[in-house]
Amino acid sequence: MPKPMQFKTGSLIYAQGEDADKVYVLQDGKVSLVYEDIETGNDMREQVQPGEFFGIKSALGRYPREENAIVIDDSILMVFTIPEFETMAVSNTKIIFKMLKVLSNQMRRIHLQVSNLIEKKPEDPDAGLFLLGEKFLKRKRFSHAQYVFKSYLTHYPSGKYSIQALNHLQLAEISLACTDDDQGKNISGSKGGKG
Repeated sequence: MPKPMQFKTGSLIYAQGEDADKVYVLQDGKVSLVYEDIETGNDMREQVQPGEFFGIKSALGRYPREENAIVIDDSILMVFTIPEFETMAVSNTKIIFKMLKVLSNQMRRIHLQVSNLIEKKPEDPDAGLFLLGEKFLKRKRFSHAQYVFKSYLTHYPSGKYSIQALNHLQLAEISLACTDDDQGKNISGSKGGKG
């Protein structure tokens, strides 16, 4: 069972690119998630509120961390292994709703960034959107890539990259399905069943 852990100001909880094998809940203190803005390449900061989970997507998706998690003020965190978190989530629907809220906020942020890219209308706007989707695909951020390629095909159905965008969209969707299948196997295996 997870236990509370104390982290001092300035501590790095995890770094971008590290393997993700833990999920965290901030009980007290201040934690900031620092990631690269897809539009500008600048560092963005998102403050974690007490009671919020973080590190979920990469841990459950089994892909490297997308951000740095930094302690801004002495903090107490609950640290879950993936099986501990899956077991707790399966038995507690409130946790599932909190996760959906976090993921919804992240998708809203991505949508806003994609909309901003489209509205800027550079000389070759479809190329910018297509390249953004490729960037997500290369980083194995399949849900982001799926969203961008769907946006591309909506806004530029006969654009110069539409065939490639469709192929990349299918690849992202297959990768997501494989990830979902793996997660389903892991969740069903953590319920205490045999085998």
